[in-house]
Amino acid sequence: MTDQGPTLEELAVGVEGLALLRSLYTDAADARAARLAETRALLDGEAPTEHLGAELDLTDGYVQWAATYDRPLRLFGLEEPPLRRVLDALPVGEVLDAACGTGRWAAYLAGRGHVVVGVDQSPAMLDLARAKLPDARFLDGDLARLPLPDASVDAAVCALALVHVEDLHQAIGELARVVRPGGRIVVSDVHPFLVMLGWQAQFPTDHGRAFMRLHQHLPSDYVAAALGAGLVVRSCEEPRLTAEAAATPTAGLVPDANRAAYVGLPGVLVWEFGRG
Repeated sequence: MTDQGPTLEELAVGVEGLALLRSLYTDAADARAARLAETRALLDGEAPTEHLGAELDLTDGYVQWAATYDRPLRLFGLEEPPLRRVLDALPVGEVLDAACGTGRWAAYLAGRGHVVVGVDQSPAMLDLARAKLPDARFLDGDLARLPLPDASVDAAVCALALVHVEDLHQAIGELARVVRPGGRIVVSDVHPFLVMLGWQAQFPTDHGRAFMRLHQHLPSDYVAAALGAGLVVRSCEEPRLTAEAAATPTAGLVPDANRAAYVGLPGVLVWEFGRG
């Protein structure tokens, strides 16, 4: 039998288990018994057995995700306030939006007076970014080989993208290479705790659910990559998941367990690095 990937039933059982673990010493015995009863019901076949979606590579995935990417994603509400605080403190200058996607942060930076250059490997995403910001410069390229000269921008932002690369050192090294001395590199990413719990980049397509696989990078991995590139750590924030951000496929199926499992866990990392 061909493995079609995990099912909604399997995910729901896992969420029940995580919810039970997190409340093991805080919930009363009857609440724990109710959690076990709900888990048994799922195992007895009361959960949908549909699969969680096809895995796509970055090229195909972003082609299919582009049309709906600008809808509010579950982590945007966590990521945007701390990232804006850091970006708002940047002196006006030339800023790279690396892995810019549809230009979400490029538009914000341009609105604050910066000259923006965006880089992305997805032509579908770049088409949307260019339509959004026709006066900005957008280039085809990936995080491992940014198509910019050394020390050519005053700052760089890379939002929710490094989790897609395996070699963190290469990508952060490239960001450091293109930023001028004294500049800033601002990074947001999916928190590795969620990736370890099986979170993926999930999105709807015309053929049902799909996802792109995320890579686990510990906070210490970001620090090691930054130090290796000659950067210094200026700040780090770890916003926690809210009920709105915990919008997983099981949120409607087992809502109480979904909240107990996820709400309060670290959801996003937001880094500010300095270039010496």
